[in-house]
Amino acid sequence: MFRPKIDRVEYGGAIIGIEEVKAVMDVMLSQGGKRWTVGENSVLFEKELAKKTGVKRAVVVNSGSSALLVALTALHLPKGANVVIPALNFPTAFNAIIQCGYTPYVVDIDLKTLNIDLEEVKKIKEPIHAVIAVNVASNPVDLVKLREILPQAKIVLDNCDGYGTLIDGKFVETYADISCVSFHAAHIITTGEGGACLTNDEELANKCLKIREWGRASGTDEIYEYPGFPSDYRSRYVYEEIGFNMKPLELQCAMGRVQLKRLEDFRERRLQNEKLMREVFSKYPKFTLIESPKNAEVCWFSFPLLCSGIQRLIVMDTLESNNIECRTIFSGNVLRHPAYKDIKYKSHSEMKNADLVMKDGMFLSVHPSITKEMIEFIDKVIGEICL
Repeated sequence: MFRPKIDRVEYGGAIIGIEEVKAVMDVMLSQGGKRWTVGENSVLFEKELAKKTGVKRAVVVNSGSSALLVALTALHLPKGANVVIPALNFPTAFNAIIQCGYTPYVVDIDLKTLNIDLEEVKKIKEPIHAVIAVNVASNPVDLVKLREILPQAKIVLDNCDGYGTLIDGKFVETYADISCVSFHAAHIITTGEGGACLTNDEELANKCLKIREWGRASGTDEIYEYPGFPSDYRSRYVYEEIGFNMKPLELQCAMGRVQLKRLEDFRERRLQNEKLMREVFSKYPKFTLIESPKNAEVCWFSFPLLCSGIQRLIVMDTLESNNIECRTIFSGNVLRHPAYKDIKYKSHSEMKNADLVMKDGMFLSVHPSITKEMIEFIDKVIGEICL
């Protein structure tokens, strides 16, 4: 039974049971506990994840941030290539552009959705090689319209928050050239840390696989014939890409296979909690709610809103004093952060909306652990400060 102010209304966290524990322990105890890196569970998790999503390939990595860097690296864009990204993002999406030696082309967001403003994208005059479409809180970008606007650009979807979101009954990841999801403990399904690149492009998937494993040709002992190589040189020590070590643990993949079976339950509970939260905050004109597409079934990561008629500090401090966890919305305007004060980027936007989100935006929980009683308590607390 929920005890207001005593029991914490949590923003996120893993939900695991005995099946996940058993899956991890089975890996730890197999082969004398000697093999924790990628193996049978990793291969099966990738196959099951691809099948569930409706794409040809999944490449599992050690985090959603790594997935973004691997995906963007695998595109092999020209040095200095223009990559469009909204000012409101999780910074590792922005970082991947810089780390790859590309140029961020930053545009403002649409306040109604918190996602990239497609009208601003239409104003771009320079050639664009790729775009990172960020689904804020898993609210989906209109990728069909985005592709019409930038038909030559590769679309990288950052859906790290919201694996499980559907558009017209299909996973949103199927609409991009390559999509990135995260299995962080706060996200929809979890492997503790972890992530994946999802694509229908076999060649691109193979590049991602090599890049996550130091860039090597494969993990086999097959002889690799190449000019200047000794005749006995093995594929596992031949490097075809400039890569990283971003492999997941076999333990994580074993856990992920169990979590994937629970996706529908988690999604249903998040949808229900978002609906209840929307009913609560619709009563209070001091808050602006975020819209989602009518053809979408959003697997909400959190409940985003804007404190448009009340000071955010008052709202967040009051919630936290009542043991209700809340957050600001990621970077706000990423260009405002100290890490990026000297970077080179392009833009034609003033970022007024991203600045407004940085000042007024916040997240509340729709985590599957949240109950109706907890949401009723949030309603009570918000009602008191909106008097």
